[in-house]
Amino acid sequence: MMKVLVLGATGHVGSRLANYLHRQDYQVIAASRGRLSGNIPGQIKLDSLDLNGVTHTLKQVDAVVNCVAGNKDSIAKGAEILVQAAIAAGMPKIIHLSTMSVYGGHQGNITETHPFDPDHGWYASAKCEAESHMEKYAAAGGQVVTFRPGCVHGPGSQLWVSRPANLLKNYRLGDLGDAGDGWSNLVHVDDLVRAIEIGLSAPAQAGESVHYNLSSPDSPRWNQYLFDLAEAIGAIPIKRLSRQQLTLDSKVLSPAIKIAQIACNKLKVDSQWLPEPLPPSLTRLFDQQIYLNSEKFSMKYSFVYQSYDKSLQDSVDWYQNL
Repeated sequence: MMKVLVLGATGHVGSRLANYLHRQDYQVIAASRGRLSGNIPGQIKLDSLDLNGVTHTLKQVDAVVNCVAGNKDSIAKGAEILVQAAIAAGMPKIIHLSTMSVYGGHQGNITETHPFDPDHGWYASAKCEAESHMEKYAAAGGQVVTFRPGCVHGPGSQLWVSRPANLLKNYRLGDLGDAGDGWSNLVHVDDLVRAIEIGLSAPAQAGESVHYNLSSPDSPRWNQYLFDLAEAIGAIPIKRLSRQQLTLDSKVLSPAIKIAQIACNKLKVDSQWLPEPLPPSLTRLFDQQIYLNSEKFSMKYSFVYQSYDKSLQDSVDWYQNL
């Protein structure tokens, strides 16, 4: 029985993964530096920036899945510490969760060989740096499988389900015209979890580093997704929004909302009454003509994604039960 450490186990992907692996009879150590959850088996408190703590825990497992999110230090420095700890712990296999954001502002049909764009914001920069540490691990003789998913939706997705749903209800998203014609590159969280399990069980050689894009091939363009989501949650008639309205919202209203959220957190005041911010990075993505080519993984493992219709219904069911 394989013993697996999941770092970032209380996050959206990490929590789903820990429960899935537990059901598949893996021995799971679910690590998080924050508050533990009663719904996740095998939990421990572990700071991914604590070299000694990570090294000690890695000596107990066969593989580790890096689902750590958060700020730049958590992502980039955390990956560096993970590699140092894994080398010291005897070279367990690393499954590293990256993102399509490493491709930055590039457009077109993007395969795994496409160059990175670390200048496309702090998140892209941190994720590119994290991947560079994974390559160093492989160069030292380690085994690494890196997944670069698109937009992870499905149950539990605040970013790609509850946030757009709330914005649609408030008529701050809708029919975006040509500003919403980019590909959504959606991937259901359960498809990502299944792919990670394949990565864990697949044989690998020392010094091997492989990379896979993950995106459902029937993902629609953003306008279609927003319309389907709006219709499913009853946020219709859908509103037509101009580029000027989106720009005003993302660059004027949303920064003010974000400042208010930060102030509420510092004052320990509930910020749930505040509307959702619409960050400029989101409006740029709606417009970006990037198609995440995921054929490499699908062809190698005969991997079949959930249909868009089922993924959408799973997302809506979760959102309506919040």
